[in-house]
Amino acid sequence: MIKKIIKYILLTLLLLLIISYFIPSSKVDFFKEYTQKDQASKSLKEFQSRKLKTIKIDDVNWNYYSGGKGNKTILFAHGMGGAYDLWWQQINAFENNYKVISYSLPEEINNLEQTSKGILQILETEKVNTFYLVGTSMGGYISQYLIKKIPNRIEKVVFGNTFPPNDLILKKNKKKSAIIPLLPEILISKFGEKKLKKELIPAAKNSKLLAAFLPSLPFSKTQFINRYAVVTDKFTINPSINVIKRIPKLIIESDNDPLVEYTLREEIKQLYPSANVFTFNKEGHFPYINVAATYNKVLEEFFNKKNEFSEVEKIIQNYFDGRKNANLSLLRNVFSEEAKLYTVKDGKELVITLKEYFTKVKTDGVKEAKTSILSGNITNNIANFKTEFVYVDKTYQDYLTLLKTDKGWKIITKTFTKIK
Repeated sequence: MIKKIIKYILLTLLLLLIISYFIPSSKVDFFKEYTQKDQASKSLKEFQSRKLKTIKIDDVNWNYYSGGKGNKTILFAHGMGGAYDLWWQQINAFENNYKVISYSLPEEINNLEQTSKGILQILETEKVNTFYLVGTSMGGYISQYLIKKIPNRIEKVVFGNTFPPNDLILKKNKKKSAIIPLLPEILISKFGEKKLKKELIPAAKNSKLLAAFLPSLPFSKTQFINRYAVVTDKFTINPSINVIKRIPKLIIESDNDPLVEYTLREEIKQLYPSANVFTFNKEGHFPYINVAATYNKVLEEFFNKKNEFSEVEKIIQNYFDGRKNANLSLLRNVFSEEAKLYTVKDGKELVITLKEYFTKVKTDGVKEAKTSILSGNITNNIANFKTEFVYVDKTYQDYLTLLKTDKGWKIITKTFTKIK
């Protein structure tokens, strides 16, 4: 009799377990959960009523929002548990002056290359060439992949509450990542709810807005597993190469982020030493939601700040054009009046005055050459750039030093050598 009861109990438990695999996770209705009729609630309701666009890439549907107006475009990349509407407060703040795009990563996508392919197709569809990029958490990781893949198209980038390429996340979650595929979706969802209540919401000073919004986000087991694969898809990046270094970067972090531990927060700052850093005090992992006004102000100040690399590059491009076209007027505008040129001739230092240089340019006339900036560094009002002129029969490299005064950036020294 006892054996039959035990057998019955085990069969019942097995049946319940099987049934649990077919029970989808529940989704909270934000507007029932969040009863306040404030601006955040009203703006979310209005934003979610807007029509989305859909494109199909490799038989996968990508849904995204595109709106706003302006000559510049901001692309927003959401985190692991998010979707396009995660950014509603930022989009509402910036769409009067910028074109804005925010996508939802399809649950079928499980690696960075597929992710970038979809994003690039959205940008092509929207006829966007260059853009500002703002990514948070998983989106910040994706943003780092994009600055490696398409650095010349990204004008500025924001890494929000995110982490650099690393082995730590995979190592720390090795056992969990092996078990989760075996669990029913509803159980995974329950674990997520527990983490929200015990860690994520308290870290954000128990924000009622956050407590209602996060559980309302779409969730599936497939999505969770595949997005974890995205954030652990390892790649390498060399931020010191000029095409990446020249992109202005802003790192936004929180000093009590429960999802990005201190070690990784420090590593990303070490990886991008020239990046500006803004640290939220005790605001958790989602400051763009629970302290949106401050977050938006930080973004606005960053977007409005001059890109000094771009300013210096304009001067150097004028230098290139002035030399190739023998345009002395253009050259006079880029060189300081006290500038000098240095090289070595017959083993001895040779100093060339600006007047002598202009005479030489005028005598030689127009020259065909391929020009390029090889590297550059800027510290406050000092810049050092390495450039190259490739002529038909010879190649020169220049080391240019520039100073920024009330007259703008000017070349104060040019040290050059013939390399072949």
